[in-house]
Amino acid sequence: MSTLDFTITFHTGFRVATGNARDGLDDTVNADDPLPASTLKGLMRAAARTLLPPDGTTDHPLVVAVFGDRHHPSPWNWSSADFADPPTRHPRAHVAIDPETGTAARDMLRFAEEHWATTATFDVLRTGPLPAEDADRHRMLLAAAGCAVHALGSDRRRGLGWVTVTCPDRPPTHADIDRLLNLRTAETPA
Repeated sequence: MSTLDFTITFHTGFRVATGNARDGLDDTVNADDPLPASTLKGLMRAAARTLLPPDGTTDHPLVVAVFGDRHHPSPWNWSSADFADPPTRHPRAHVAIDPETGTAARDMLRFAEEHWATTATFDVLRTGPLPAEDADRHRMLLAAAGCAVHALGSDRRRGLGWVTVTCPDRPPTHADIDRLLNLRTAETPA
């Protein structure tokens, strides 16, 4: 079996919300699993869809082959993030601004928890059958998709969750980018 290891460097706090509230907090995070495998896989799938866009409502065949779908399980398994130092949790206040007045909107203050960390690692392990001729293309897309993730968690488009992801095992090359660009237009079986 083969594994790809990834390193995440955090530039801001991040929040993968639980959807649950508790005393004094409108939204909380999971202290036991701050960055779960399902979140990492979803982020990488979204990045892969940007690299190899769907044809209408159908994902690119290589994206389906790597990440799976309802009818085809993925031959890869994601781990949750393993943090170099335990992340710390902090509350953050969020205020909605009234667009008419530019002031805080009435009754729109909420408190949400977030994590702060420096670095973490995760891996993607091949656990299913994969023809040898497809292994390199899968690894290429996984590495490129991982490195294309620059934000994670809630509010990632509002200044939270900014990251750099690297794949020391297989850093994407210029040749990989050319292959991906060629795959965007070619009908290639996964």
